[in-house]
Amino acid sequence: MASAASAGTQARVPGGISSDVYRGATVVFGTQHGKEAQVAPAFLTILGATVVAPTVLDTDQFGTFTGDVPRKLSPLDSARAKARLAMASTGGSLALASEASYGSLMGMGWAGHEEILVFVDDGRGIEIVEGHRTLGTPGRVLRAAAYADISQELTRAGWPAQAVIVRPASPTAGAVGGLTKGITDLDTLADAIAGASELSVDGLALIEPDLRAHHNPSRRDVLTHLGVSVAERLATACPVCASPGWGKTRTYSGLACGQCGLPTEQPLADGWSCVGCAHEHTAPRPGPAADPRWCDRCNP
Repeated sequence: MASAASAGTQARVPGGISSDVYRGATVVFGTQHGKEAQVAPAFLTILGATVVAPTVLDTDQFGTFTGDVPRKLSPLDSARAKARLAMASTGGSLALASEASYGSLMGMGWAGHEEILVFVDDGRGIEIVEGHRTLGTPGRVLRAAAYADISQELTRAGWPAQAVIVRPASPTAGAVGGLTKGITDLDTLADAIAGASELSVDGLALIEPDLRAHHNPSRRDVLTHLGVSVAERLATACPVCASPGWGKTRTYSGLACGQCGLPTEQPLADGWSCVGCAHEHTAPRPGPAADPRWCDRCNP
């Protein structure tokens, strides 16, 4: 993609032109878990914009992974709410926020991680949403009465860089507490498992990965990737209305089978569109025809 500094030149994006409207801007990230650190380098390098986070911002009010605060909004609406909260707390008009979901990925049936990153520009009335899916999760839920029972598996899962959460496996009636988050040292982990086990009917504690960004290296990698994606879109303007945010927004299937010529579900073209107007552009994907193994006729 053309750099933000070369305004007016054709960007290496189908139908788009380069834009530097965010040079010198400050964007606030709606987070209390340090996510701004993953996005800030791309925004500075690509856009010349600074990303900061409010000193105090209660984003847990929209729900937590552990369920102590239930999630009432969809992931996208939750991210939007965090962005709005950040703007309200700082008086800014540019904001970012993200939301993650872990579990069975829709349409795939495999366990994984889906992250969305939302950018809101209230002044221009635009919103950009980028998402990324990753198969696998940063460890699995374990049940144990002592650290020694799970030490090897925790190490394989990346602990202590990947922090864990501990709570009672089957809380006793009326049990209060027993939940410890962000555990990255052995003494705290051993004490948390012992305490949670005492509050559990079966004498066991649940040990699970802490999915919050500041304790989750794999999630931080995804946020870094999404930061680049959003920054590159903001550095590219619509050729019709000049709104920043031009980018790929959909994929069209239908690539012809190389053996029989019938359309398959393989990608045929990409759709590029503007977030500020109705302009769209379709760019065929270069490359050979689809392998017959993806064809319903040749490989029923």
